[in-house]
Amino acid sequence: MYLLIVLPIIASSLLAQIRPLHTRDLTRLAHPQVEAQLKTSDVIFIPVGAVETNGTQPSGRDYVYALAYAMTMAEQTGALFTPGLVWSYPGTTGLASSSIYLSPQAGIVHLKQLATSLLRQGFRRQVYISASHGPAPLTIGTMIREFFEDTHVPILYINMDSVLPRLKLPPDNHLLYGAHTITGRIEDLPIKGDYGAAIEAKPANLPDNEGLAELGKLGFSGSLTLGSYIPHVMAHSGTGALPVNSDERKKWGDQGADLLRKIVRDMKLTEAMTALRKHDQFTQKYIVNKTK
Repeated sequence: MYLLIVLPIIASSLLAQIRPLHTRDLTRLAHPQVEAQLKTSDVIFIPVGAVETNGTQPSGRDYVYALAYAMTMAEQTGALFTPGLVWSYPGTTGLASSSIYLSPQAGIVHLKQLATSLLRQGFRRQVYISASHGPAPLTIGTMIREFFEDTHVPILYINMDSVLPRLKLPPDNHLLYGAHTITGRIEDLPIKGDYGAAIEAKPANLPDNEGLAELGKLGFSGSLTLGSYIPHVMAHSGTGALPVNSDERKKWGDQGADLLRKIVRDMKLTEAMTALRKHDQFTQKYIVNKTK
């Protein structure tokens, strides 16, 4: 009789034993870990970037930026993150062999299906992140609004290109190196001497696009304003000074990572996630019935 009582207790204890989170990456967690996490938080961060020519910088730079923010945000809020869209619409760099082209419409379809799946799985508070990628709002912003119209569930888009200018950071802030450090990709960034000056040289027979330059001076340019392509595959770079060796690259990476984490802390995302939940509750209680 005693054995019959003890056995269910042991079985229940074994079922309740869940491995603690060893990562906040949804794709690396087991099903029991995800289910346990959802009992604590329904927040998930999703990075969106592009794969395109960035001169001598890695072609996945813009996605790595967004991924680093998503990883840091998940860590600081006790949430999860998951890969979102690596190769969204590249904009002006579509002619380069290192640029992967996906139309804004195709990206919207992909992200909307992802958002729908995540909602069904239990992740009601979804936050999509972009950084250093001008055309991103064409895809993410449109998807955010369409998803709300379809489901009446408000999800959030944070464009770090709108956040960072308000912080007035120094030009040598090393955020690029910090993002690659946080994501474990610091070796992707070049050091001085990896590429010769001839690599970035503009072809001698390529004239200047005077019309585009003049439109830019007048404020009429950018992927959300005007159709254009870069005239040379190395023209979309902005590398600035390079570290002289791997030690300096690591130093810049550590400095940039510290700054990136501070930026996320100052964004008060825990409070934002609470506000997002309240907004959702208000929408469901007072507004949704009016849309039927």
